[in-house]
Amino acid sequence: MADKRNMVIFAAAKEAGISEKEMRGVLVNYKDGFFEITFSTEWMMYDMYVEEESMMVLGVDFRPIPVNLLLESLPESGQDAS
Repeated sequence: MADKRNMVIFAAAKEAGISEKEMRGVLVNYKDGFFEITFSTEWMMYDMYVEEESMMVLGVDFRPIPVNLLLESLPESGQDAS
């Protein structure tokens, strides 16, 4: 199953147009012949569905990371917007 997990991660990175090193917080779940992979990058959050047999990405949802979460990752001195 580890090999398939790595293939799913590779397929998702390719679909997003990023390298695997840019992926953060990667979660892979399997159910009924499909993998769901969720991850984020520096600016975006992704949720993808990958078919087990073909390793094709069949569904993609992506959105920017909410500003409040981006601010949490900054040092306190960078958080003051006033």
